[in-house]
Amino acid sequence: MNRRTFLSFAAGAGAGLMITPIPWKLTDDISIWTQNWKWNPKVPKRNVFFAEMASKLDPAGTGVRVALVDGVPVGLASSQDHPLSGGGVSALAAAEVGLLMSPARVRQPLVRTEAGLAPISWSDAEALLAEKLGRAEGDVAMISGDDTGTANEVFAALMHRLSGSFYMMPGEAQSAHKALEKLGGEGHLAYDIEGADYVLLLGADALESSGTAVRNARAFSQSHPSGQPATAKYVYAGPVLNNTAVVCDQWIQARPGAAASVALGLAHALMERGATARANGLDAFRRDVAANYSPARIERETGVRADTLRKLAAELAAAKRPLVIAGSEFGQGAGARALMAALGLNAMLGRINVAGGVKIVPEAPAVVQGAGSAASRYSADLVPFLKKLAEGKASAGVLMVYDANPAYALPQAELMAQAVRRAGFTVSFSSFMDETAELADLVLPSSMALERYDDVYTPYGAGQAVYSLNRPLARPAFDTRATADVLLSVARRLDIDLGYLAFKDVLRAKAEALGADWKALGRGAVWTSAATTELVPDLSAAAAPAPRAQGEGLLALAPVAKHNLGSAKVALPPLCAATVRGSDLMVQMNAKTARLSGVAEGQAVRLSGPGGEMTARVHITEKVMTGVVAAPLGFGHTAWDEYSRGLGDNAYKVLAAADDPETGLSVWSDTRVNIATA
Repeated sequence: MNRRTFLSFAAGAGAGLMITPIPWKLTDDISIWTQNWKWNPKVPKRNVFFAEMASKLDPAGTGVRVALVDGVPVGLASSQDHPLSGGGVSALAAAEVGLLMSPARVRQPLVRTEAGLAPISWSDAEALLAEKLGRAEGDVAMISGDDTGTANEVFAALMHRLSGSFYMMPGEAQSAHKALEKLGGEGHLAYDIEGADYVLLLGADALESSGTAVRNARAFSQSHPSGQPATAKYVYAGPVLNNTAVVCDQWIQARPGAAASVALGLAHALMERGATARANGLDAFRRDVAANYSPARIERETGVRADTLRKLAAELAAAKRPLVIAGSEFGQGAGARALMAALGLNAMLGRINVAGGVKIVPEAPAVVQGAGSAASRYSADLVPFLKKLAEGKASAGVLMVYDANPAYALPQAELMAQAVRRAGFTVSFSSFMDETAELADLVLPSSMALERYDDVYTPYGAGQAVYSLNRPLARPAFDTRATADVLLSVARRLDIDLGYLAFKDVLRAKAEALGADWKALGRGAVWTSAATTELVPDLSAAAAPAPRAQGEGLLALAPVAKHNLGSAKVALPPLCAATVRGSDLMVQMNAKTARLSGVAEGQAVRLSGPGGEMTARVHITEKVMTGVVAAPLGFGHTAWDEYSRGLGDNAYKVLAAADDPETGLSVWSDTRVNIATA
């Protein structure tokens, strides 16, 4: 073998080695061996645990599955089995883990001093609160923002024993309770959206921010399978092509706050077709509808064309299982009129307590003596009380606020903040340093849902009775406590016996009263019941006219709620920070409205209404009907963290509430504003 032959052989051998797997297998083995050498650093093994819970940040009580590593929550996914999620998760529910270590969290009790808020021990804080409550002599009020929890029974019972007042933050659940009360019923409004073949959404943003939105979106998806004919038709009527309208089969443009009028206009069209209802007060309802809600009048007042209204009525009449859901476009301020009118319309369609219709779900039995019924806890109207407090026409020696931010998320927000300042002694039970907590005299940090015992009973819009129990899945990250336990302790300091030593005992009693298995609930099981409460509605008051729009402005303001921007009690969710670009609030209007208003794309403007003023920039889009300016909620925070604070302006500042003495609930879904260049 000469040199040339040897080199040729060597080259061939090298090429063969390059295409054979043998050396690479050897290399892989060497890699594995070297990774196992005892002097290499090792990643320690961890105990991974998965647990089910119901979100308390999401008002819809969405079920979620939490991943914990050595007892520390590290991630969250949807719950496949929970009836309110079924594989979906909202941006708010997804924040349950992400907000645990938020820089906005209140990390220990704080008391106001001359130098500002300063630390105080829990023992001293409870003693101070007990002293203030004891001296208040009935001049006490409490606000709760938790629509689904048994903790409200503890709060309401304590207020009853102290001769104080209890208020719920206004929202869809309060509107539903009041509407049922005015029509002679009691319980929770539930919508069997899965069983409907025609769903008409009047204002209610049911696939994004209204009711059990994750569950509703799942029902929509199942009725609209990809590549196959839809099994149900969804129609949305509202002023903005929002996240619900954009996927529905039809968007009908209707001015803000028009839900009640459109529902009654449809009732008029159905009566023209001979429709009737099993209801009391039907003759009075017929007279009022015939006199005040003709299709021609509805067109003038709401923008919904008369022929469109009649076509909708014909489609509803022809559907086998139609369902009408009404409400505010942003989940607040609709009052009771819209839901009363929608219940009347559903009654005319024969859709009460039937499959695919509206169902009346029984209230959960109360287990704390003196708490009253759920309806009674929703009966008081918060906005007028805070207005009077701000104006010095009412008093609150002690004002306690739980899981709510009234200084930010109510109409005339600056006036609401003034009310918090005017209270004699304000206590904020908040997990976060929000606008209300910053104004408080005493801040008692509430443990988050992952850190405490809590529960969820039948969120507004759920299709049946649903009960979930949350147990502590992790130790509190900071020096926080469950508010219900704190107030049970304060009650004992005042020699008030509420019947329980700990909130866990209250929840055990609740599960027993429902007939639910406590141990199964603790493992993440969900109790459900298909039971309904009989309702023969009294429609005599269902067609009364709603309060007039507030303000004399040329444009109708349409607030838009999106969960990726937060809610009335939660600022920008951590995972959604990237969805917000820039620091200006962008209001939307179509080209015709912009031309008539004398503004252009990107221009800085000032919106003024009866509640106040706000600044923004203009974005021109045909996703908004003529004569309407749309403003997203969730901006304008002056508290929270660096990601939420200082972004744009707060649209709640411009909204103003109208009194509705017949229903006892204020209305602020229809506010008129003027626009000018800034």
